[in-house]
Amino acid sequence: MQVERDGAQGVSALLAALGRARRRSAPSGADRQGARRVLILSADVGEGHAAAARALKEQLERSGEPVEVKIVDGLAAMGRPLQMVVEDGYRAQLRFAPWTYTLVYNMLERVAPVRWISRELLYLVGSRPLRRCIEEHDPDVVVSTYPVVTVVLGRLRRLGVVNVPAVATITDLTGLFFWAQPGIDVHLVCYAESLPAVERIAGRGSARVVAPLISAEFLRPRCPIRTRAALELPTEGRIVVVSGGGWGVGDIEGAVRELCRVSEISAIVCLAGRNEELRERLQSLFAADSRIHVYGFTDRMPELLAAADALVHSTGGVTCLEARATALPIVSYGLPVGHASLNTREMAKLKLLRLAKDIGELRAHVQEALAAALPLGARLRSGQDQAGLAGEHAASVVLHPPRRVRSIPAWRLRAATLGAQSALLLAGGFGLMSTDDVNAVAALLLRVHGLTRVSTPTSDVGVVVRVSQRELLPIAERLAADGEHVTLADGAKPGPALLARLRALGEQLLPAVPESRAPLRWVGTDGLLHAQARALGIRGKIRFLAPPGGLILGQLVEVRSAGDTPVYGTLRWRASGPLPSRLPLSGDIVVVESPPSAGSQAAGVVRLLTWLERGGRSAVSLSSLLAVSSSGESPSTSASSSGERASAPAAITSTARQNASGAPAAAVVGKRSPSSSGATTTGTTV
Repeated sequence: MQVERDGAQGVSALLAALGRARRRSAPSGADRQGARRVLILSADVGEGHAAAARALKEQLERSGEPVEVKIVDGLAAMGRPLQMVVEDGYRAQLRFAPWTYTLVYNMLERVAPVRWISRELLYLVGSRPLRRCIEEHDPDVVVSTYPVVTVVLGRLRRLGVVNVPAVATITDLTGLFFWAQPGIDVHLVCYAESLPAVERIAGRGSARVVAPLISAEFLRPRCPIRTRAALELPTEGRIVVVSGGGWGVGDIEGAVRELCRVSEISAIVCLAGRNEELRERLQSLFAADSRIHVYGFTDRMPELLAAADALVHSTGGVTCLEARATALPIVSYGLPVGHASLNTREMAKLKLLRLAKDIGELRAHVQEALAAALPLGARLRSGQDQAGLAGEHAASVVLHPPRRVRSIPAWRLRAATLGAQSALLLAGGFGLMSTDDVNAVAALLLRVHGLTRVSTPTSDVGVVVRVSQRELLPIAERLAADGEHVTLADGAKPGPALLARLRALGEQLLPAVPESRAPLRWVGTDGLLHAQARALGIRGKIRFLAPPGGLILGQLVEVRSAGDTPVYGTLRWRASGPLPSRLPLSGDIVVVESPPSAGSQAAGVVRLLTWLERGGRSAVSLSSLLAVSSSGESPSTSASSSGERASAPAAITSTARQNASGAPAAAVVGKRSPSSSGATTTGTTV
C-alpha cells in the first residue's frame, strides 16, 4: 500500500510539472484564445495601493474586452517575513515614531548604496515566492500597484523569469526611486508632472499618463443636498472632511480641535481608517459635539467627498486623486514625514493643494479654501471634466501593453556574475592582505617567527632605535659623542655618503619596514627590504625591524616567501614617554620608537641607556648581541625559533669591534667585546 501511494504521488507530481511546463511554453497575449488574464499585485500598506488595484480592476472589467482580473496581495506573496518587516514595520513607525520613517526614507532617496542594498535584499528574499505566485496564476499581463513589489517584478522581468509584459502604477508625484524600474514595460502615471522623472529612471517611452486610478463612483453625478441628507449631515453651512488615510495616522485630533473654532463650519467628518484605537478615542473626546462625525474605515468616500467643501488629509496619495476628481480643495496637514512630506511639498509648489506646516496655518488654509470653493454643483461638473481630460484610459494600456523590456542574455548574466564574484574575491583578498586582524593566527600558520630576545649568560640588552633618515645622522653623532653604540633603523635605502659617515662613527644600521596606514602597504615590502640590504652589503636572508603595529598578512606572506626574520623586540618604548615599568631581562631586545623631534629622541635614548646601566644591564647593538660566541658558533645561524638560515646581522662598522678577537675599539670604551659576551643565537618568537 505504501508503494502504491508513493507511486500515485510521483505520477501526480510529474503531471503537475508537465502542466507548469505547458503553461510556460504556451503562447501569451494576443496569441492565446479567450479572455486575457491580468494579475494585479497590490499590498495592504495604507489604503491607496489597494484602492488603485480595485479601480484598475473596475476599469478593466468595464472595458468591453474579454478579460479575467485577479487581485493578489503581492507583499504577502513575497513571504511572511518580508511582509512583517515592510507592512507591520511601516505601520508601527507611522504610529509611534514617525521620525524613524523619515530617516529611513531619506537614506533610501539620497544614499545610492543604501538604495542598491535594499533592492538586492528585496530580490533575494522575495523573488522566488513572487515568481511562484505569478506562475501559479499564469497571466498575460502582470500589474504592480506597490513599489516594493515593483522592484522585484521589474528584476524578474528583466532577467527573463517573467516572460509577459509587466506594468506598474504610479499614484505619487515625487520620490519615484522605487515606483519606477527599468524592468517594467510601461508605467501608468497619474500625474503628468512626474512623467520626466519616470523616464529618467526607467528609460524613454517607459511611462504613459492615464486618467486617475479611482473608482467610477467618484465621477458619478450626485446631488450635494441629497447626499448630505443621506449621510445625516447638515444641509447648510460648510463641511470639512479630516482624513488620516487607511491607517488613520497624523494629527487628526489636533486638526479637529482647531477646525471647531471656525464658525462657518457646520460639520466635521473624521476618518480614522482601520485605526480602531483612534476611532474610539475621537468618539469619546467629541461625543458631546454634534458637529463632529467620526467614521472608521468606510466605503462611502465618494459620497463624503461629494458632500464636503474641503478635505484635510495627512498622507496624500490616492485620496488626493479622488478629491481632485471632484475639484474638492485639499489642505495637507498632520504627518510631515517621509514620502508624504516630499509629495505634498511638490504638490503645493504646483498649486495642487495647500500645505499647512502647523496648526495655525491649518486654520488659515482651510478658511481660504472655503472662501474660494465653488458651489457644490459647479465643483462636481468641473471635477468630471477635469478627470476626463487627465490622460488615456488605463485599461487600454494594460490590455495592450508594449513589450519594451528585453531580457538580459544568459551569457551576459553569467559574465556579470563571474565578474562580480571575481571582484569580490579580489577585493576580499586585498582587504585581507591589508588587515592586521589575523596577524597572530597567520604568523603561526605561515611559521613566521619574529626575533624578540637572544639567550645569553651575560647582562647584555640589545637596543634598536627607529629614526627617520633626516634624523639619523644627528642621533648617531650624539650617541657616538657619549660613547654609546646601538642599532639604528630608518626604513629607507641609505646613500653612500650617509653610510660612510655612519661607519666613521661606528654605528650600525638595520633594514626596516616603515610605518604606514596605506591600504596596499604590503605590496613591495620584500623589494624595499632587499634594496636596503643591498645598500648595506647584506646578501641572502636578512633580519629587519618590524613596524610598530606588526606585519599585516600580505607582509607576512612576502616575509615567509623570502625566508627573512622580523625583529619585534621584547619591549617597545617611545623615546618621549616615561621609562618602562620593569627592567629588561638579559638578552631582551628593546625597540625605541621615534618621538616628534631628533633632539628629544637622542635625549630619550641616552636616558634609557643610563637607566639600563643603573639596573645592571649593558646596552649593546643587535649585531653585538648576535655576534660570535666564545664557542665559535657561526653568526649566520638564525636567531628565529624555526631554525632557518639567515644572513649576518645588518651591522655597519669599521672598528675593531667586528674582528675575531673581539678587542674593543677606541670609540667603544667601557663596552664588552662580542667575544666576551658569550651570546648564543637562540631566539624566541613573539
